[in-house]
Amino acid sequence: MEEAFEKLKRDGNNSVDSLIKWMKDSKLIDEAAAEEKARKLFEGVKDAKNVELEKFKEVVAKLAAEQKKNVEDFTKRLGEQGTRLLNAAMAGASAFKDALAKK
Repeated sequence: MEEAFEKLKRDGNNSVDSLIKWMKDSKLIDEAAAEEKARKLFEGVKDAKNVELEKFKEVVAKLAAEQKKNVEDFTKRLGEQGTRLLNAAMAGASAFKDALAKK
């Protein structure tokens, strides 16, 4: 999970909205009420467009506790989904680069 988060951060995608989407894609959040609760957990973050890893870990831990789930399971699912997201992003960037090279 940390590796995927750091990649998102390097790419400027560590905003609250991006992290919520990542949690949805990882099936940690599955309904509007859960999303609203997750967003509330991010309240008080210094910069909603630049969330730090420690704050994200704190939110994941609280979310797991609220859902009576294992935090290790949540971080594993985020890591797995993060790998898929990174691979998809790299494939998209490669295709874009190839398309530009053909022009």
